[in-house]
Amino acid sequence: MGVLRKICLLFLILFAFYACRKPSAANWDVDVVFPVVKSTLNIKNFIGDSIFVADNTGLLSLNVNREITAIKLDSLLSLPDTSIVNTFTVPFPTNLTPGQSLTFFPSTELDFDVSNGVSLKWIDIRSGQLTVKFTNDLAEPLDLLYVIPSAKKNGQPLTIFETVPPTPAVLVKTYDLTGYNLNMRGANGLKYNTIVQAYTVTLNPNANPVSVLFGQGAKAELTYSDIIPNYVEGYFGQQTISIPLDTANFDIFNNFQASNFLLNNATLNFKILNEFGAEFTANLSNIKSINSYNSNSVTLNNGSLSNMNINRATKVGYTIFPSIKTVSLTNTNSNIVPFLSNLPNKLTYQGSINVNPLGNLSGYNDFAFYNTGIRVLADINIPLRFNADYFKLISTSIVDLSSVKQLENVNQGNFIISALNGYPFRAEIQAYLMDDQNQVVDSLFIPATNFIEKGVTDVQNIVTSPTQSKLVVPFSKARIENLRKTKAIKLVTYFRMPPNPPDIKIYENYSIDLNIIAELNYNVKTN
Repeated sequence: MGVLRKICLLFLILFAFYACRKPSAANWDVDVVFPVVKSTLNIKNFIGDSIFVADNTGLLSLNVNREITAIKLDSLLSLPDTSIVNTFTVPFPTNLTPGQSLTFFPSTELDFDVSNGVSLKWIDIRSGQLTVKFTNDLAEPLDLLYVIPSAKKNGQPLTIFETVPPTPAVLVKTYDLTGYNLNMRGANGLKYNTIVQAYTVTLNPNANPVSVLFGQGAKAELTYSDIIPNYVEGYFGQQTISIPLDTANFDIFNNFQASNFLLNNATLNFKILNEFGAEFTANLSNIKSINSYNSNSVTLNNGSLSNMNINRATKVGYTIFPSIKTVSLTNTNSNIVPFLSNLPNKLTYQGSINVNPLGNLSGYNDFAFYNTGIRVLADINIPLRFNADYFKLISTSIVDLSSVKQLENVNQGNFIISALNGYPFRAEIQAYLMDDQNQVVDSLFIPATNFIEKGVTDVQNIVTSPTQSKLVVPFSKARIENLRKTKAIKLVTYFRMPPNPPDIKIYENYSIDLNIIAELNYNVKTN
């Protein structure tokens, strides 16, 4: 299809060719005949070379892999924004001298309220921040040292040292947590979702001695926010992740329509790749192929997509080895043939995933990395053996010839397309010139003569010899004026199939040889 579009664009490029001619001291009309392009096309030019594979008989199959949906780490767990207020006050009135501590403040623990029964023992932070609001009731500045032994970067604990000005001033600071590792086991190493923090509050060495009343001191309001893990480890709980009804674009058959199309055979392998270090059961349902061109849909029938057991991934260091669950759908265990014969350009699906259905089998050793997850892939194999009345391919190319002055000098002409067709179907081609309102202003090919005849076939519809055809695209002054109005060219091609049965088969050695020449009458003007 792309080659046919390029042919139409070649027609337009040729007009610009004359802009490069060396002017002479005369004014005359010239008739020129010259070759434009000579090429051999096969079906790989229409859809793409890499997705076709031939079997030992030469029969081509369409092999396609598409990702249908994916569940990432943020669907499995998230660390909620967590705030805590720490106050540092004296238990009785006292006098402080510069450098003296308010009192002894023991280490404390901060618990993160992670939902769905998730118990984390380790987090590598990809990004996140800690915001601290410091206040000081005293008349002199205080030095606050905040250390989180549970958070380390390059082996060093997270340490914050700030001088907090006296009331009524307020100090607010934000600290980047990127690259820190959080040990979530608490002070005694027996808890989960818990970090340890320690404080020291002293009167600034440059301060004046100050009297402190009972309840006076400093306060730190801490907020951990927007924490995105790069790696997490622990127990992910028993939870259900819903996959709501959704639609995925399915671009294999874009711009491709057919009448009474039915494949002879097809297979679809759903591959579920689990990159999480946890067990799952999965259910996929309401899978439909939707052809939005004819508003037709076909629901996939197969019970093996329910209650699928998915093993955990494994890892060595930071290298993940995902587990793969494959469910094969064939014409014997499903309706995959009519499902794909619908030529869908969209797929709908929904489902659910149950995490750790058998509980904490790993002993708090579930793991997950950033940007990994559960991926649902569709591997499709379609042998090119089918029944159909015709195929219809449509494509549109944007052009603008309004400023090409050389069009004014073309009097008339023809493009002549010679085609040697080795396919078992006839091609009917039309190119429509569209204006800025997307209205048709002209068409390039002469109706009823715009056919490339099919190759000669035997009783099995196998091509025994190619057939020669010739198409003429005339260019008059009126058509050239329409070209100047053209903003897009819509190319519509019908491939008319021979009577069925038997099935049409597309072999690797089938091709169309094209030879295009231009016959133009051009007026050369010089000053």
